[in-house]
Amino acid sequence: MNNTSRRLFRASIFLLLIIVCGYFFSHSSFFQVDTIVVTGNSTISQHEIIDMARIEDEIKLFEANEKLISQAVELHPMIKEAQLVRHLPRTLEIKVTERVMWAVVPLTDEFLIIDTEGVCINKSLQFPSTEVPLITIEPVPQQIILGQAVEPGGMDLIRKVWEGLSDGERQQVSDFHFAVASQQLTIYTLQGTEIKFGIDERLEEKLSTLSQVFQLERDFIDTGQDDLIYVDMRYKGQPVVKTTI
Repeated sequence: MNNTSRRLFRASIFLLLIIVCGYFFSHSSFFQVDTIVVTGNSTISQHEIIDMARIEDEIKLFEANEKLISQAVELHPMIKEAQLVRHLPRTLEIKVTERVMWAVVPLTDEFLIIDTEGVCINKSLQFPSTEVPLITIEPVPQQIILGQAVEPGGMDLIRKVWEGLSDGERQQVSDFHFAVASQQLTIYTLQGTEIKFGIDERLEEKLSTLSQVFQLERDFIDTGQDDLIYVDMRYKGQPVVKTTI
């Protein structure tokens, strides 16, 4: 064995020793977890989240499985995302992002509270007092459980429309109606105008037209002219407008 080979051999042995020592040190009692903290939670208690994480007693800091713990916590219908963060030498942090109420979907005898992704985070016998979009779905959803996404495609379209409206325009909306079979969206205003929005296409063009419809509706109110009955913007070109005259 020449000198170069000896040096490489010794370096390999030294590196192996470092790796072995590092492994045993990282799994030693020095890194035994003694503190678990939860951050980002407001409606769910720290105790409940830690219970869901199912972190073993006397676990070492580097033995905690990030993926399994995050997935366990995300099973809670109110948790959108969970992340495990290690803090040397003995602290685990569970960072969570909670789902928040965005809209309400009425069923036959209760209301579904959903977030921006359409996930059901709660159920209520009464309509929430908070001003949030009202969304009706045809046919009415059946047997929705907490944590289940309600008609994701339709909810995504409605969210895009809602985000494209100004605060004043949002206040003119009575409710959104989504037909599952045709994937068609209809918007009803507080003045009773039916806006046939259609499917998820030409969104920028339709949102511009929608703003014009709201302005037209306000102008009619201010001047005491005839009322809008419906506006059909489902097809390319100028929308079809029908008034009481």
